Amino acid sequence: MTDIFQEVEEDLRREKMKRLWSRFGVYIIAVAVLIVVLTAGYRGYVAWNTSRERAAGDEFIAAATAAETTRTPTSAEELQAFADDAPGGYGMLARFLAATTFHQAEQTEQAIGLLRELEVDSGVPQLYRDLARIRLAHILIDEGDAAAARQEVAALAEDTNNPWSQSAQELMGLTAYMDDDVAEARRWYTRLQEAAESPPDLRQRAQVMLALMAQSAPAATDGASAEETN
Repeated sequence: MTDIFQEVEEDLRREKMKRLWSRFGVYIIAVAVLIVVLTAGYRGYVAWNTSRERAAGDEFIAAATAAETTRTPTSAEELQAFADDAPGGYGMLARFLAATTFHQAEQTEQAIGLLRELEVDSGVPQLYRDLARIRLAHILIDEGDAAAARQEVAALAEDTNNPWSQSAQELMGLTAYMDDDVAEARRWYTRLQEAAESPPDLRQRAQVMLALMAQSAPAATDGASAEETN
């Protein structure tokens, strides 16, 4: 009797499976095919993207080498054109290098324009948008525009949690010195000299600037005393 019940149970199970397969078999096959297609497609995309990034890397190195060698507006424009279609971070790096090359080629407006674009590009990580501000401030200082340079980095200088804060503080001190605001310049350089987190080379530059201001202060005082005596 037990064997009969087992056979009946197996028949019922097979019949149930047939009914389920007749109803849902096509969907099961479709899902399986979709999984295979998606897996193959993903692997194909990874291979294509890897190949594309390698090619972009080679192209960037070639463009960067040409820019470093020639330092002409043409090489900067080639970097800019490369940046328009470059994948990943290569486009961002090319824009930074193009700005530097434009500046070296005395095409300052183009350099400033590129850096300002990087500043406001939401697709660029904030770390590098802040770096664009630092780089732009350097160029503005070279152009003698201390006020504009100060405006670029003032917020960064006050934000001690920002990785570029110390660099911004140095630029704030330099712009104050350019404007003959010695007290403000001394405040920024003293802050850098005393900060434990200041890199050694930056602390050394701060010491040099403080020593320079200390040497010039007596001469300025003597000159003012002489004028009062006359």
